[in-house]
Amino acid sequence: MDIILFVIDTLIVLLYITLIAFITPITMKFLKRRNFDIFIQLLPVCFIVFVSSILISIGLGGFKEMVFFQITSIVSLILLGFLLFLTMAMRVLWKDKYDRLVERILSFREKNERSFSLK
Repeated sequence: MDIILFVIDTLIVLLYITLIAFITPITMKFLKRRNFDIFIQLLPVCFIVFVSSILISIGLGGFKEMVFFQITSIVSLILLGFLLFLTMAMRVLWKDKYDRLVERILSFREKNERSFSLK
């Protein structure tokens, strides 16, 4: 009986990861079209991961059942708090540093995309 529960738990985790992998690019492309920067694009993704991990863990019997969703909810809560601080506080208090950070991240992404292209 334990093997069946392990297989079901593994399938739930894999389905959860694929769901997040499909939702993330769609959400980020939608927000990119509205000219939001990378940190604003990541806020709804982290919020979706946080809320869905809590809901799934409660639905499966609480946080004591699956450690994966406990760790996922803690990490996504930390990321969500960090992103909220970064976007709100840095945008207001240190606008020039925030703009330089966004430019640096975008230039890093462009370098990586060019280095991995097959052309």
